[in-house]
This record gives sequence, structure tokens and C-alpha cells, in this order.
Amino acid sequence: DGHHSDGARLLYRDTVAKIARGEVLGVREEGIRLRDFVERKYWPTIRPALSLGEQKRARGILDTQILPRLGGLKLVGLRREEVERWQADRRERVSGSTANKELMRLGHLLNRAVAWGYLKSNPARGIERAKEAPHRARYLTPEERDKLLNGADVTVKAKDDRAWTTRQAPSPTLWLYILAALQTGARRGELLNLRWADVDMKARRLTFRVTKNGDARTVPMTDTLHETLQALPRPLDAEAHVFPERDPQVLTRSFARLVERLGLKNLRFHDLRHDAASTLTMAGVPQRTVMAILGHRDPRMTMRYQHVSPEHLREAVRALDGAGREALRPGSSGT
Repeated sequence: DGHHSDGARLLYRDTVAKIARGEVLGVREEGIRLRDFVERKYWPTIRPALSLGEQKRARGILDTQILPRLGGLKLVGLRREEVERWQADRRERVSGSTANKELMRLGHLLNRAVAWGYLKSNPARGIERAKEAPHRARYLTPEERDKLLNGADVTVKAKDDRAWTTRQAPSPTLWLYILAALQTGARRGELLNLRWADVDMKARRLTFRVTKNGDARTVPMTDTLHETLQALPRPLDAEAHVFPERDPQVLTRSFARLVERLGLKNLRFHDLRHDAASTLTMAGVPQRTVMAILGHRDPRMTMRYQHVSPEHLREAVRALDGAGREALRPGSSGT
């Protein structure tokens, strides 16, 4: 009965073709495993849109967490329960914000799968996020700011109790980065990537093109920064970097060494950005303006500096006071 098996074979082949076209479950390539989807479809499509730092972070989450745990599963076989179990495991091991970043990466990946027709719905959708510790908003005292920029005399003690004083100060390169971070609120990577083409000395503004969220932004230059950049030798090549080019890790390490030698506690390079944000907020700059200078997309990012500015609340309450006085004028029925 050869013709039976022929028919079966044809039917089978037809069904396989239909599955590939997504005509059975209504999705494309419904046998595709999560790992293949990531390597063949997802990663090649999203990678070009990410900065190098973002690529490294995203790839790190994929390679160390998502793929080892879920990569072997069929995309259409991924169940919400498995995602929740994975998240529960992660929350026992890492901070809430780390677990949330991993969940967001998986969510993004599955959303793309839905958008491109490989999945009917996203099983990770609506999973409660972990509670995150409040973000640190470390800012500087005027003394700390002075030490970082101008250096300070530090007493060094030897094992035999002899002591002497040495001057600790940032190298000229590190000094430039510290000043620029404090005067622009820019991120480390944004300063590392700044090119002379993005510096408009006449209009006194800088444009950060390579930013964390991909939106370029333009920030006016302070007089101090303007003078500092004016004093730098300006190369003919407009694509040359403004600040001596270096590895982000090298910058972070040399900053850490300086902070340690100056005896400043718990201070990271990124805190210079927080300091700029706090300084603006304390000066009564409106939140929308602070958002624009820092390049925040989400107002909640800017909100976390509000506690440094009780002044704007005091101003607000004066309005209530005025209305209250109006009502309590002699002759009104207040006691």
C-alpha cells in the first residue's frame, strides 16, 4: 500500500510547510526555540539601535540569565509560570532593580516576537515588578566639590607612625571630566563620546549625540566650561574627541583612586550627575527644565531630586496662606 504512505508523506510535508508559514497555530515558525529566535531574529534587529554600553548590558542579561534558563524552550511553549518562577529565583539572589532589568529584557524580546508574528501573546506581560530600593541621590558639599577640582593636602601615616602631608589632586585629564560632569550633568559615556563637531563655541552649547536612551540633546555651556574648552587645543579634525580619549573603566578607576586618596566617602563618578541635578533643583529650576538638561525621558527620574528642594513647597504653601488670610479678614465669621 505504497500510495497510502505517499499520501501521508505529502500530508506531513504539507503540514510542516503550513506550520512554517504559521497557518496551523497562526504564528510563524512555531517550532522555533527561544535561543534561535534571539540569535537569528531579535538580536540582529535590535543591536544596531543600541549604544555599545547598552549592547554589552543587554547581551550580558541574555547570555548569563535568559538563554541558559529559557533558551531551549520553544517560543510558543514558554509559560507565564516559568517566567514567574525564574523571577522568584532571581529576586532571592539579586537586587530588585537587577531582577527588573532582566524581566524587562525578556519582556522586550517577547513583545518583538508578538509584533513580528512569532507569538500570539506575551506570557511575561503584566508580571509584577520587584520592589526597588530607592535610588541613591548622593550629592556633594561645597568642600567636597572644592577638593575634587582643586585637590587637597592629605596627611599620610607610615607604619612607624611618622606622618607627612602630600598634595592630592586630579590629573589634568580627570580634572576636565570632573568639571564637565559637574557643569553639564552629562553621563560618563556622553562625555567620552563628545566630539568637537558637537561643540558650538559661538552659541555656547554642547550637543550630546551618543546618549543612553538614544535621544540627542543640546545643553548650554556654563561660562566656566566655555573658558575651559576655549583653552584646549582644538584639532582640525571635527570628529576628534573633545576630552582625551580613554577607556570608561580607566576613567572610573582613576576617579575611585582620587576619591579614596582625598578621603571622600561613598562617591562614584555618576554621582557628579546627581550633584548637577540636585544643584539645579535646589536653585528652584522647574522640573521640566531639569529633565531637558539631564535628558530624562521619564519624569520619575527627575522627581527623585525633589526632596532636596523643600523651598518650592514653602513657596507653594504661601498661596494657601494668602487665600486663608483673605477669608479670615475682620468681619468674616472666623474665631
